[in-house]
Amino acid sequence: MNILKPRAMKTVTRWSAGGVVARANDENRIEIALVGRLGDNLWALPKGTPDYDETIEETAIREVQEETGLDVKLLSSVDETRYSFVRSKHSRLMSERDNPRANIKVNKTVYWYLMEACGGGFEHHDHEYDVACWVDLDKALKQLTHYSEAKVARSAARIFRKLNTFQDTVRLKGRLTTLRSKRMSDAWNDYVWRTDPELSELDAAEPLGLAYVDFERFYREDLKKSNRKSFKFAIEDQNGVHIGNCMCYDYNRRRTQAEFGIMIGDPEYWGKGYGSDATKTLLSHIFTNTDIRRLYLHTLSTNRRAQRSFENAGFRKYDHIWREGKSFVQMEVLAHDWARDNA
Repeated sequence: MNILKPRAMKTVTRWSAGGVVARANDENRIEIALVGRLGDNLWALPKGTPDYDETIEETAIREVQEETGLDVKLLSSVDETRYSFVRSKHSRLMSERDNPRANIKVNKTVYWYLMEACGGGFEHHDHEYDVACWVDLDKALKQLTHYSEAKVARSAARIFRKLNTFQDTVRLKGRLTTLRSKRMSDAWNDYVWRTDPELSELDAAEPLGLAYVDFERFYREDLKKSNRKSFKFAIEDQNGVHIGNCMCYDYNRRRTQAEFGIMIGDPEYWGKGYGSDATKTLLSHIFTNTDIRRLYLHTLSTNRRAQRSFENAGFRKYDHIWREGKSFVQMEVLAHDWARDNA
């Protein structure tokens, strides 16, 4: 009598990719983006499977953007998680390339990346999940349904802290913007903005002609240095997106004055009050917490939008100059005028 031996189960290998989107909140605590299905009480990190011919990194970015609604950029790889499961021949998820007449063992690898939001908003997330939101890291580690994802989130947080080793804890809150100390994760945005011809023209400068690898090295060294003659801040919108920078530099202790500069690098935020709000926020901090009594700046005479923004924040024109064949408007704001106007 012939006894039929059970046929060996087919095994396939599959992969997916996702991300831990992290930010520091107003109390300088880490928050990460979670997605959830409320009816199932399921909370997860955003991830998914590749579209045709996508790289792992492309899949991670697309899936995170679709599931959270945030525009994101990669900061670092984090970890890989592996698990196996049996997919039933009756499963609706059975791929056409799999044999639909037999159960299949799937060996799955998930590639994880640390990411930072650079635009978008949770209101744009797709319908795979009911909600996408920022959650404090400590709460998220308890809230995540799968322990393996909590481990990934913890690893990502360690990397996020290392990337921001040289930042201070300064955070200045305005109506539309938050100013925070510069950090290493700002490097890519700053490089893009400083090599942009349109932005350089508005600043009466030449686009930066430097490879990113060299820019990043100088950037890291600059963050390590303590410079008592300048104060540099990144500008974030209400969602924690880095949209520009502002600073005071060439501080003269004897004259109690410094030069002011600002750049909103993302054109989507131009003409909407973000520059004025960031300027007002920094003026309030400078005139309240330092001995600086005068801030001054110069801007191209043709840059009317910038002049209106500065005037809205409290600056007044006091002179015109020519420099290298270009006309500039000089503007200033004095501490006693600012105090009077904001009493």
